[in-house]
Amino acid sequence: MTLYTMCFGGIFDIFLYHLSQEQQVITDDPVSVGSDAPSPGHFLINTFSNFELIFELRPSRPAEYPESSTCSDLYTCGTSILHITDGSGNGDCCKVGNRIPFAYFSNGTTHLQITMDAVGQNETLDRRSYNKLQHCEAPNELPLHQWTHVKLKASGAGDSKGKMDHSDGGVVMFINGTKVCEIPGTEYHTLPSRTAAHLFLGSLKSPPVRVPDAHLPANFDIRSVRYGKPASNLFVGLANSAQGILSMLLMYPIGWIGDKTNRYFLLRGNLLVAVLSGVAMVMAVYTSSIVLLFTGICIFTWYQQTISSTIYACLADNVGAERRTRAGVNYKTFSALAMSLGPGIQLLVVWFGPAEDSWTADIFELLLLPGWLILPLIGLSIAFMVPVGKELSSIPNTDEVSSARTPDMRKRISEAWLEHRVLGSLKRRFVVALSVNVFFIMTLLANGMTVRYFALYFTQVLRFTPAQLCILNAVCRLFIAAFAQIGKPLSVWMGRCNLALLLHIGSAVATLGIYGGNWFNPPVLVACACYLLRFACLHARDPVLYSITMDCVPVSQRSRWAALNSLRTLSFSASAVLGGFLAVLT
Repeated sequence: MTLYTMCFGGIFDIFLYHLSQEQQVITDDPVSVGSDAPSPGHFLINTFSNFELIFELRPSRPAEYPESSTCSDLYTCGTSILHITDGSGNGDCCKVGNRIPFAYFSNGTTHLQITMDAVGQNETLDRRSYNKLQHCEAPNELPLHQWTHVKLKASGAGDSKGKMDHSDGGVVMFINGTKVCEIPGTEYHTLPSRTAAHLFLGSLKSPPVRVPDAHLPANFDIRSVRYGKPASNLFVGLANSAQGILSMLLMYPIGWIGDKTNRYFLLRGNLLVAVLSGVAMVMAVYTSSIVLLFTGICIFTWYQQTISSTIYACLADNVGAERRTRAGVNYKTFSALAMSLGPGIQLLVVWFGPAEDSWTADIFELLLLPGWLILPLIGLSIAFMVPVGKELSSIPNTDEVSSARTPDMRKRISEAWLEHRVLGSLKRRFVVALSVNVFFIMTLLANGMTVRYFALYFTQVLRFTPAQLCILNAVCRLFIAAFAQIGKPLSVWMGRCNLALLLHIGSAVATLGIYGGNWFNPPVLVACACYLLRFACLHARDPVLYSITMDCVPVSQRSRWAALNSLRTLSFSASAVLGGFLAVLT
């Protein structure tokens, strides 16, 4: 569980979100630009119709045209910061493709402004008229000698995530995460993509453009320059749904193998699958390869489904029916403690590692890759597992041990009652077990439209840093470990089915409290508290369902039904793609 939380938890969902942008890294290290700095040259990039251009800017001093300059007669006297052009026309203005976009300071100030070409614009405009139509500016000057985060986003309304004021989209400028201005949509998002466009820091240079730039370069330092597509919720949903759907397809084959073969040999052989998955995922994170990513996800799904279902079956082999609820609760508690270790390790990496506490490529590598080092420990623990059951060893399992009838055993479900045929020719044991699992799988499929996006909600909406998200997840797992223990007394007091239903309703109500459902905006502390309660209710319910199922099904079919039980923890992923699709539509 520690490995799963570190390698495929909330940090992984954020990695998917960033990977969907197909970002082109122009420069990570600071570059000095200005009249006293050497020319940084230009960079070749591929542009997109919808795009995000992100950079951090530190003005050093205002640049100013001399009093004798005639710049105001021809155009606004801007000092160039960053300019993307396809090189057509004179490279500056006003042919479509000359400014896609252009960022600059007003003359003698650090007042940030942007202009952007649009499909159908009048290409015979003079620069001054062009600026009046396709221009927006920040309300205040940027502070000198301080880093300021700037994001320029061009998209249609459908990809704007509610940030566009105009129904046909536009170009928006964000400063330190706050929207400051917008160029109204005139088909910006239909601007044709360019291959090998030129990105200049400071003034344009000839060559590659035909005419030298008349703009002075601004004086500034710039770093972390990235250009890519807007991040996609749909891509996050596709990646998670691949895992969920594959889990469903593998559920019965893996369960059948577990019932027909030695479960303990199956667990040991499954480690080779984990190693293959680890190799693919490490390469995917380092290379940002989508093909390797989906390959690793598919291989890991086999490993996760196999180990989850087989462990549940082994637990049932070793625990008597009267203690299965308690054993399931304890198993869930220790699983939650193990899952808290994952974000705990990641938090230490953030605090003491070389990367800063922000969502960069370096932080993803540092947080996602160390989890695979746990594989040898998993192999060691599985190697020391002792098989039980007459077919596997000399040690019988709990169902093969004959013991005197006790008052506790008289409380067990009647075998005769389970053998009754209901709903036609179906036995009650089958109907009960199937009803429990189908009901909760269907409800979890509905939850998948939101659950897989909680990490994005906390980072993109509430602006959590990597350290803050790790703290939230670590505390959440510890809270689950403690909360799961209530299943022991409550299952006796109110009945297992009643308790499972109550916990399920509690998780649904807490889900609403996390984000407000567009009815209200919960404070950060309320959202975090509901996040803890939501997952605590869900995980406290799981061992109750496990014990109901294992009490009803035949011993010879435990692996198959355990596979169905373990599927509940992955089934919500199958509907994540629908959640991403709905997010795009709205």
